[in-house]
Order: sequence, then structure tokens, then C-alpha cells
Amino acid sequence: MKIDQSENLIRKYLLGELAEADQAALEQELLIDRGKFDRVWAVENELVDSYVRGEMSRAERKRFESHYLASPLHRERVAIAESFLTNIDQAVEETVEVSEKEPLVPWRRRFPLRSPRLVFGVVLIMALLLTFGLVWSYIERVRLTGQIANLQKEAQTERAFLEQREREQASRNQEFEKQIADVSRRNEQLKVELEQLRLRRQSAAPTIFSFLLAPAPVRGEKAPPQSTIPLLTGKAHLLMELDHNDYANYQIILQTVEGREILRSRTGKVRFGKDRAFATLPVKAGELAKGDYILILFGQTADGKIEEIDRYFFRVS
Repeated sequence: MKIDQSENLIRKYLLGELAEADQAALEQELLIDRGKFDRVWAVENELVDSYVRGEMSRAERKRFESHYLASPLHRERVAIAESFLTNIDQAVEETVEVSEKEPLVPWRRRFPLRSPRLVFGVVLIMALLLTFGLVWSYIERVRLTGQIANLQKEAQTERAFLEQREREQASRNQEFEKQIADVSRRNEQLKVELEQLRLRRQSAAPTIFSFLLAPAPVRGEKAPPQSTIPLLTGKAHLLMELDHNDYANYQIILQTVEGREILRSRTGKVRFGKDRAFATLPVKAGELAKGDYILILFGQTADGKIEEIDRYFFRVS
């Protein structure tokens, strides 16, 4: 007998041959489609009859026993079907044997009206079997409905769990994005601060160099080496050491060896420690070009007279 695709799917479902996803999808359809539910019930009856009558193949019978008969309700149903079909088969066999031995008689003579108990008993058995079948159908329907409801509940629980996981993951992602944004802003702030610090360092006052000048020798003395200073790129102080001269103020004239005056300045006495004192002349970059220079130091006495103290020769190279 040719089995259509829908019936084949139902047989696989009843024998436990469907994948879990396909089984859940079919049970969902049974909950919605009453006609398909009745179709499953009919195919299930056919399977039970086929098993009881021994019409199944060996492989199909093995799957039926391992899956379908694993349920106590299914085993009870098969037992009832075996008893019912056995009684029917025996009745058919007895009818055939009687018909072969006895001549054909009208049914009125075979079941006389004087035996109403026999007729009532047969009718009662058929009614009980029909009632049991209806009850069994209802129980199976309730069982399948419960299974489908449980599957739906599990699916809803799983869906709610996944949605909760997605919300938690989205919240964590937002937190990570916020932290990344905070770190990025902090990095930008640090860059600005570093740039400001670099600019402050660049704009800070440059290092002021001091150069001690040696005075010109007195006649007859050996001349000390001429002082040499580099070409200035910033501020510098020219220092002249004072030998215990007690002047109120000092005046400095700076000129080239040709006599061109470069600077004229007044200065006081600057002490370093207890025993050393210096007169200082501050100069800026650009004021001294390369060449030879003379620095003349004058002292002003208490009565206002100006006296030359020393001359200092140096070279800018």
C-alpha cells in the first residue's frame, strides 16, 4: 500500500524517528490543526493494529517496541487492542467453521429471540469498547496537548532567557563604549596638557650664562690668556671680579677695539660668598657680534669722582 508523505511523517513521529526540531514543529501543528490531530490518531490506530496482527517488518517492529511501547499508556492500549482483535478473530473463525459444517440458516434462527442475554452481552461489550476508545482518545489528546504546552512553555522560557542575555550584553557593550569614550577623552586631555607643558618649557626663560673676564695686565706683568666667549644666542652676564675696592657705584663702558661704543651701564656690587665680589654687565643675543672688545670698569667714589679701575679684553667667536 502506498503511503503519502504526510502519513509517512506521522509514522516516523510515532516511531521516534523524527529529529527534535521536526517533532516540535509537528506537535505545534497538532495543537492548531484539529484535522491533523485526527489524522495522527488514525495512523496510530493503524500502527497498533499492524503490530498486533504481526504485519510489521522486523525493523519497524523493533522501533515500535523501543519507542512506542516505552510508554505505560501505550502498552495498555496495545494490550487492549490485542484482546479485542483476538476476540474478533476467534469469532470470525468460529463463524467460518460453523458455516462449513452447517447449512446456511437465516439469522433469525441463528440468534433466536429467546436468547436476548447473548445479544445484550455482545452489544454491551461493543459499547464498552467504543467508550474505552473514546476515553483513550481523550487521554491521548490531553497528553499530547500537555506535551505541546510544556514545549511552548520551555520555548518561551528559553526565549526570555535569551532576551535577558541580549539585554545584559547590550548593557555591557554600552558600558564598554562609555569606558572607551572616557579613556579617549582622557587621552586627548593629556595630549593637550603635554602640549601646553611643552610650550611653557619653550617659552620659559633661557639659561643665563656668566663669563668671568680677566683684567688687562700691568706693565711688566705676564699677560694672562685673552678671554673668549661664544657668540650669544640668549642672555649672558659678563663678570668682573673686584679686589676689595670700596666704591659706592660702578660704571661700565663696552666698546670695540676700534673705539666704537657698544654699551654703557651702571651697576652695583654683587657678592658671592663672604670674600668675593663682582661687577656685572648683562648683554643680550645680537648685541655682540664676532670680534674683539674692550670693557672699561669705572668706580665712583664717595665724593662723586669717577676713577678707572681696570680694562678687560675679550673676543667673541
